[in-house]
Amino acid sequence: MKTVLAAAGLLFVSTAAFAQSSPAAFTEKAASGGMFEIQSSEMILKDGATDPKVKEFATQMIADHKKAAADLKAAAEKSGVSVPTTLASKEATKLKQLAEETGDKQKLYLTQQMLAHNDAVVLHRSYAEAGTDASLKAYAEKALPVLEEHSKHVDMLNPAM
Repeated sequence: MKTVLAAAGLLFVSTAAFAQSSPAAFTEKAASGGMFEIQSSEMILKDGATDPKVKEFATQMIADHKKAAADLKAAAEKSGVSVPTTLASKEATKLKQLAEETGDKQKLYLTQQMLAHNDAVVLHRSYAEAGTDASLKAYAEKALPVLEEHSKHVDMLNPAM
């Protein structure tokens, strides 16, 4: 519980930093987070998910985040911002941890999803409220309700957190 509260506190503190992100920084964070959601979900479906509800969640993450990636790319192109095609080091490290997990891979996946979606909600909410680029703000506003739903869904799947 302390870990969750500490993480929540860090998310609250980091909101101001996310809101001040440049269009390029927002795009980089949003793209890397989305790629992590897709790649980790593909990984858990391939070799780790045993619970049908987790499989359903992972399948939904792939579909929703591929759509969000296309929407982000379109918004970024309108704004003249490039979209990265590789994971940032934070997400690459998390993906490597999941790949190398020898214990309960499904539990690690759910924990990572919970934290990743908390970050994504804060990032998108902050940019929707205070971002400087109209196209990216519109993208953030559109993506936010889906990300909030994902966050609630993963919390229900991972009640121990």
